Amino acid sequence: MDLIPDFIERRHGRKEIEYPHPLLEGISRETYGVLIYQEQVMQAAQILAGYTLGGADLLRRAMGKKKVEEMAKQRAAFVAGCRETNQISEAKANEVFDLLEKFAGYGFNKSHAAAYAVVAYQTAYLKANHPVEFLCAMMTNDQSDLAKLAQYIAEARGEGLEVLGPDVNESDVAFAPAGDGTRIRFGLAAIKGVGEVAVQSILAARQAGGRFATLAEFCERVDLRAVNRKAIECLVKAGAMDSLGTNRATLWSQVEGAVARASSLAADRARGQASLFDTLDIAPEATAPTASVEDLPDWPVGERLAHEKELLGFYVSGHPLDPYARVLRRFAVHTVEELASLPSRSMTRIGGLVGSVQQGVSKKSGKPYAMVTLEDLTGTVQLLALNESYDRFRDLFVPNAPLLVTGEVQGGEDKPKVFPTDVLPLDEAPKRLSRQVQLRVPAARLDRSGLESIRDLAAAHPGRTPWFLCVQMPRGETVFIEPNDRYHVTPSREFEAAVTHLFGPDAFSVSGDKTLPERPARRWERRGGNGSGGDDG
Repeated sequence: MDLIPDFIERRHGRKEIEYPHPLLEGISRETYGVLIYQEQVMQAAQILAGYTLGGADLLRRAMGKKKVEEMAKQRAAFVAGCRETNQISEAKANEVFDLLEKFAGYGFNKSHAAAYAVVAYQTAYLKANHPVEFLCAMMTNDQSDLAKLAQYIAEARGEGLEVLGPDVNESDVAFAPAGDGTRIRFGLAAIKGVGEVAVQSILAARQAGGRFATLAEFCERVDLRAVNRKAIECLVKAGAMDSLGTNRATLWSQVEGAVARASSLAADRARGQASLFDTLDIAPEATAPTASVEDLPDWPVGERLAHEKELLGFYVSGHPLDPYARVLRRFAVHTVEELASLPSRSMTRIGGLVGSVQQGVSKKSGKPYAMVTLEDLTGTVQLLALNESYDRFRDLFVPNAPLLVTGEVQGGEDKPKVFPTDVLPLDEAPKRLSRQVQLRVPAARLDRSGLESIRDLAAAHPGRTPWFLCVQMPRGETVFIEPNDRYHVTPSREFEAAVTHLFGPDAFSVSGDKTLPERPARRWERRGGNGSGGDDG
């Protein structure tokens, strides 16, 4: 893997092709002197050291397993074989052995590697030229894996593709292209609690009679043996019935009555009791009664989003972190997605929502710990709070709590973990980490009333953070005015909202402190040891 850049440079003629030994040119010419395939490693052992085919395979397997004792034996045999077969010096034989060992660490047989390359090329072509269709297929294939699904959705949005929620009037069974080719529509079968049998009934009814206009009509047209009350409730909570003319809270309140009435009509039809409207051939939507309840206030945003997350695996109509977007830009240093590219034991500061919280007691130390899932707009990461960090921050680890976490990144695994050294609620980040506030106001707004409004704002949010009044003059220059120390403020979302209300969205600006603390020393580092005898758990 380390030699991929070197391979590319040789492939394009930008770097000279060199061979580990002249005798290996015949077997590595097609790969520009880089030994890629397992067969090449085995052939090299045969050509240079006189190995049998079986012996070469044993060497390859030993290199793959990296067993120290076995490798020492194989090295001695390889060096001796090189000397006896081709009079190769011990130094050169050891050098070649080191190269073979490196190549064998991540080698595949040629047929496997070639097949993978063809598939990789095909999928890269599809993604580059048909991104909507490609991502729809990926999402459908992994719709039960919420982590992968969230990753694909984030990737789609990063490519400028809009991911639309499910809709009984628009969705198919699976994820599908929608609109002008820049949108992806969520599939109905991906909603938890609905099921493919229910989806097929919905699609059959829609194909036979067109779009659904109301919840009552929907219940009358679908087969309620397949689309039961629970499935309908899941459709409402997931937002799949938003196109039926009212909000989710109102739809939810109507489900029981609509299902009961539709079931009664279905039973009547089964007994051959046609209604007067049936004999007059009047469309069902014309006969459905208006809702017996008035439109209710919709669910709060947090509740609506929680239902979407529960049933779809991601947020469709917004994100709980949207109100904190500016706070995250000002004070978070990395996103969760960026953590994987950081060196192990780097320091970071990330913001996100608490998901699951698992608490336990370490078998090794007997001390309690917490394993916390933190989610931002790009993915999720595990926080591991031990010892002092557990004692200090455990009360903050509450599901759905928005937090700003400073900590040490531990890499070397499939997914990095973060060991927190400081945790605070996101709402407190402006207060703790703001260096300076600027209020940018056009000079024309700074009459007596405007100045009094600014003074009252500062007085309503007293604190210790200095601020400047940035007066924007008619000719484009800016005049900075620093108020007296007694007018220092406490930055907050509420303060920003008040300034924005009076002077517009660009009036409030904060200089955030993104300086990270030094990495905490391990216990053995504090003792001046060499790290061989302990851990920090």
